[in-house]
Amino acid sequence: MWVRMTRIKTDPARLDEVRTFYNGEEVSGFARRQKGYRFHYLLESVDESGELVSLTSWDSREDAEVFERSEAYSAALGKLGQYLVARPEIETYEVRE
Repeated sequence: MWVRMTRIKTDPARLDEVRTFYNGEEVSGFARRQKGYRFHYLLESVDESGELVSLTSWDSREDAEVFERSEAYSAALGKLGQYLVARPEIETYEVRE
């Protein structure tokens, strides 16, 4: 299993907008329909308002990369940019089952 964690910083006043966007069709709906999709979550820090982690999981690295190279993913990232106050940080992990 392949897991991506993307750390996101946003204006705390816009958290509701970020949640709505992330949980909507452009991000969540699209991800669920992709080959190899396992799950995704938007984690919110309990210590720092506006600190988020997008956690996605895929059957394989290839499945994750196909998703990330798609036009729909690029478009969603472009729209997400309006909410960010810092550049996202991406970390990748492999879960050996």
